[in-house]
Amino acid sequence: LTETPKVMRDAMVAVEDRRFRYHFGIDPIGMARSVWVGLLRRGSGRRLQGASTITQQLARNIFLSNNYSLTRKAKEAVLALALEWKFSKDELLELYLNKVYFGGGSYGIDAASRRFFGHSATRLDLSEAAIIAGLVKAPSRYSPTADAQAAIDRANVVLDVMVDAGAITPAEYAAAEKLAAE
Repeated sequence: LTETPKVMRDAMVAVEDRRFRYHFGIDPIGMARSVWVGLLRRGSGRRLQGASTITQQLARNIFLSNNYSLTRKAKEAVLALALEWKFSKDELLELYLNKVYFGGGSYGIDAASRRFFGHSATRLDLSEAAIIAGLVKAPSRYSPTADAQAAIDRANVVLDVMVDAGAITPAEYAAAEKLAAE
């Protein structure tokens, strides 16, 4: 496993599961929000807002398929609870970051960093971490090799979320935003 820089861990937690350090594998608040948004969108034909925690995503990536069903979601929740019981939050986050798909055939942050930036993940800076964290939502849509502007726009969303979560300062955001645009 690649030792992940703090900036990458902070970016991923901020954008994928802000309450990661405080829940037990499933996030009742996120689940309630997802149900509420789903009720508001009922009949619109749009898919439900995601409520999967990082631990649930890890469980799905390791043990299950991506085919959506209520049975799979239930299994995902049970597996997430078991993973939380067995591993520390830091271990779970490291496993997730080394297993998740980032596009371009890249599984894990080191492969993604090498694919998109030409260096090891241990050397990621804030703007690069924001780009990589933004890929998880839609790897092909936000790929810097497919659509550089979409990748930058998504990275700016990640940076906004990081500021809102207190992971970075507005000055750090401004510096990273400038670098990402270059």
